[in-house]
Amino acid sequence: MSYAQGLSPGRDYAARPTLKGRAFVMLGRLRALPLSTWLSAIALVVALAAFAAVALHQLHLPGFYYDEALDLAPMLDLMRGETPELLRGVGVAGRFPVMLLDYMGSLGGYLTVPFMWVFGVGYQAARAQPLFFSTLSIVLAWLLARRWFGDAVAALATIALAVNPSLIWFSRQGISVTSVMLVCSLGSVLLLQAALDHPHRARGLVFAAGLLLGLGLWAKFLFFRWWVVMVIGAAMLALGLWRERLTHAVMRRVMGWLGAGVAIGAAPLIYYNLVGLLREGDPWTLSLLWRSLAQPTQQFGVNNWDVLSNLRKSIDDVRVFVDGSYFWYNGIPFSNVYAVPSLLSAAVVGGALAVLRARCADAETRAQGWRFFAALSALPTLTFLGAFTVTGLWSTHHFIMLPIPQLLLACAAVWLAEAALNRLRRGRTIAVWALSLTLVSWPLHRDVWVNQMHHETLARTGGVGRFSDAVYRLADWLDHNAIYAPIALDWGIQKSVRVLTADRVRPIEVFGHTPQADARFYQQVAELLQHPEHYYIVLWERFAVYNRRAEFTEIARQMGRQVEEVFIAHERSGLPVYVVLRAN
Repeated sequence: MSYAQGLSPGRDYAARPTLKGRAFVMLGRLRALPLSTWLSAIALVVALAAFAAVALHQLHLPGFYYDEALDLAPMLDLMRGETPELLRGVGVAGRFPVMLLDYMGSLGGYLTVPFMWVFGVGYQAARAQPLFFSTLSIVLAWLLARRWFGDAVAALATIALAVNPSLIWFSRQGISVTSVMLVCSLGSVLLLQAALDHPHRARGLVFAAGLLLGLGLWAKFLFFRWWVVMVIGAAMLALGLWRERLTHAVMRRVMGWLGAGVAIGAAPLIYYNLVGLLREGDPWTLSLLWRSLAQPTQQFGVNNWDVLSNLRKSIDDVRVFVDGSYFWYNGIPFSNVYAVPSLLSAAVVGGALAVLRARCADAETRAQGWRFFAALSALPTLTFLGAFTVTGLWSTHHFIMLPIPQLLLACAAVWLAEAALNRLRRGRTIAVWALSLTLVSWPLHRDVWVNQMHHETLARTGGVGRFSDAVYRLADWLDHNAIYAPIALDWGIQKSVRVLTADRVRPIEVFGHTPQADARFYQQVAELLQHPEHYYIVLWERFAVYNRRAEFTEIARQMGRQVEEVFIAHERSGLPVYVVLRAN
């Protein structure tokens, strides 16, 4: 039977191309893509490879820090079928935590559970989660930059972001769920932009954007700063570009779906505060914000009414974040000395070129100018908001500004290159890309150097103090000697050891979060000392947070016991970090 005889009459085979036909169509479309698109895609691949190479190298260094395990301990309890300790006793179904602290949710812990299933419980899973979300953030930054500013800017900004020391080294340790918030911030902007581009799908896209905005707020209340940035940026863009596209009716529909998404994304945070309001007449998160305005913050004593002093600190924190000099605990705080001058120059040069673009007749070129100013406005906004805190003032709080510095730098370089090569006809694309890359070569080269120096330093030091790899030696010794329930007499021991031993060793914390040992501490230690089989862990006095060793030794002496050191975990410099004691 011939091929023609095997065809069924009445079927439109022309409307159903074969798999081979579809492959040829796709190949044809790829060949039709302009050179700039190919170069930008290659740049994204290079950026992802560079980020992975630097971020995954010596992943165990510096040592596994206590805050990295903060949101994993409740997940370990759930994986054992136990009910974890719930903040203020609030949890879904009585056992699933919703908040770690009044201002920080449990989102990071839940997101790490799949990684613990894949890699097992340990530092690998704990650090794979933030690295995964930072990798996703690089892709989202590329998509946003390409949509707003074109292929060349997207390529340059993505490479600059991928080698940025603050992105790499904060992501490696994943403290304060910063990587998750970055996905929420970039994702929300992309979804809102897509809603403007595709009005027929606006409801679903706006709802999804609201969902990310709510999830970011649940992850950490600090994310509210991004809400302010979006309002200011959107107002600027609306004045310049979208006035004719946004009627009052459209705005009402958009805000309704946006609000619904936010409410669902932030539902755990809302639930937590509603429980507080109904139980004690006190919405705990909102009360924390109010108390931080009325008096210095409880733990770190920051006076939020001292605006000028706090603003100076916030400006310096931004500088530290931009030049990547925060990471003292690796051994030496290396710095990119070109980062801040480059960013300031990009703001001035890019701003001048953006003015010209905003006055251009071409709609897309005009839009790029206004988008530059919207992105530029985020820097002073986040710097000013960084002067207010419910805890302390740190550079970590400025992680959320990424990838704005890289976008501004890339825009200025590419636009300046385009202006310089405006009359060039042949090979203009390659020339613009080459010149723009040359313009930013020094700050990019210095970022690469900073990362290299950090790795070389870590190979020698293993980290410093509570950030040192001494924690691995402590965990291994406890696990090897079957000491499964030691007593932790200081902060910074219990949760790290639980994760590193896959929850086989579960230290019991006995120290109290007070400057001086209280009556409860004395009572607990006296009861524990009645059982001579116990082991006790303290931090050496230089690295101690709540140094209780002297009080513990005195209580033991009064009970006729002599305290002796049975194991010491040193950092590579030779300094002791963790000391295991026994009272005989």
